[in-house]
Amino acid sequence: MDSQISVRNIPATMAGLMLCLFLSALDNSIVGTAMPKIIADLQGLRHFSLPFTSYLLFSTVVIPIAGKLSDVFGRKVVALWGIGLFMLTSALCGLSVNMPMLILFRGLQGACGGVLASSAFIICAELFPPQVRGKYIGMLVSMHGLASLLGPVAGGLITDYFSWHWIFYLNIPVGLLSFLLLKKQLPLIKHPGSSNEIDFNGITLFLLALFPFLFCFTEGGKLLPWTSPVTISLIVFSLLMLVGFIKVERYSKSPLLPVEMLKNKVFRRASFSAAMGYVALFGLILYVPFLLQIVQHKGAAYSGMVMLPMSLAIVVGGMSGGFIASKWMRFRLQAMVNFSISIVGLIPLLVYGESISMGMLISGILLVGLGIGLNFPTMNMAPQAFFPAAQMGILISSLEFFQIMGGVVSTSVLGNLLHVSTQWLIALCIVALAFGFIAMAGLNEKEIRDKFEARFKEPAMAKEYEVA
Repeated sequence: MDSQISVRNIPATMAGLMLCLFLSALDNSIVGTAMPKIIADLQGLRHFSLPFTSYLLFSTVVIPIAGKLSDVFGRKVVALWGIGLFMLTSALCGLSVNMPMLILFRGLQGACGGVLASSAFIICAELFPPQVRGKYIGMLVSMHGLASLLGPVAGGLITDYFSWHWIFYLNIPVGLLSFLLLKKQLPLIKHPGSSNEIDFNGITLFLLALFPFLFCFTEGGKLLPWTSPVTISLIVFSLLMLVGFIKVERYSKSPLLPVEMLKNKVFRRASFSAAMGYVALFGLILYVPFLLQIVQHKGAAYSGMVMLPMSLAIVVGGMSGGFIASKWMRFRLQAMVNFSISIVGLIPLLVYGESISMGMLISGILLVGLGIGLNFPTMNMAPQAFFPAAQMGILISSLEFFQIMGGVVSTSVLGNLLHVSTQWLIALCIVALAFGFIAMAGLNEKEIRDKFEARFKEPAMAKEYEVA
C-alpha cells in the first residue's frame, strides 16, 4: 500500500484526519446545550440562535471553496492552515465578552470548520485506492456521527462543571494533536493536471448568492418575517447573484464548480440523493424532541437519550457502508437498499403518529439512522470513478456541500410543518427518501464498476500525482 499512497503510518494519518473532522462536527453540536449559560453571561437573548447559525452558514458556504483551494495549493497546505486558524478562532470565541463578538468569531470558526470537514474527506479519497477507500471513508463518517452524539452531552457537562468558555478552549489541544500528526505523516501531493488559477469572480458571486439565501432559510420566520421586504429582497438578490455565478463559471478557465462535473449523471444523482438523505435526518432531529417534549411533555435529557440509538446507528452504518462499498462495488443496489431501510423505519412514525409507543419510535429512528449511515460512503464514492485526482478536491467538497444544503434549506419547511402536523413532516421525509431511491435507481451499475476497475487496475494513481 505504501507504493500507492506513500504513507508509512496509516493509523497516525487517519487519527489526524478523524480528529480534524471530529473538531468540525463537534463544534456544530456542542454549543446548543451551552447557549442558556452563554446568553445569561453575555446578555444576548435576542440573538439566541445566531452563534449556531453563523457557524452553520460559514461552514456550509466555505466547503466547495476549500475543495478548490486544495486542488490549487495542495491538500496538506490547506488542511494545516485550516487547523491552525480553527484553533485561533476557537480561542477568540472563548475570549468573547459580548454577543456580537461571539457571533463574528463563531462565523470565522465555522469557515475554518468547513475547511476541516472538506479536507478530511478529500485527503482520504486521495490516499487510499478504491479497494480499501470505503473502509476509511466509513471511519470518517462514524467520527462525524460520534461528534454529533457527544456534542450536546459534552457541552452540558463542560458548562456545568467548568465554564462555557472551555467548550472552545478544549479545541486547541485536540487541534494541535491533529496538526502535528498530519504535518509529520501526510505527504505533499502535487497534481500536474491541476490549475494554479483561482476563480476570484466565481468565488465572490458564489458567496454573494449563498450567504443571503442561507440566512433567509435559517432565520426566516424568526429574526425576519418571511413576507418582509428585507427577506424578499435578499432572496431576489441571491437569485440574481446565482445567475451571474452560472454565467461566469461557463467561461472561467479554472471554475469553482466545473461545468463538466454538473453534466455528469452520477455526480448529479449522488448529490441529489445525499441531499434527500439529509432532509430526512434533519427532519428527525426536529421531530423527536418536538414529539417528546412538546407533545408528550418529557424532559430534554429524556429526548436526548431517545436519540442515542439513531446516532449510534449512523456511526455503525457509516463504518459498515464504507466497507461494503469498497468490497462490493454495487453502488446503485447498495443505495437502493439503504434508502429502503430508512423508509421502512419511518413508516411506523407515519402510521401511529403522536400515539406511537416508545419501543416503536426507537426502532424506527434506529433503522433510519442505519440506512442514512450506510448511504454516506456510497454517495461519496460513486462519482469518484469519473474524475481525475486533480479534481478530487472540488468533487468531494461539492458532494458534501449539496448534501448539507439539503438539510439546511429543508429545516425551515420542516419546522413549519411541525406546527401543522407531525405526520406531515414524516410524510415529507419519506417522499425525500423515495426521491433519493429513484435517483440512484436510474444509474448504470456496470458503468460505475467498470470505470473504477479500469481506472485503478493500472498504476494510475502513482502516475497522476507526484509525492514530494
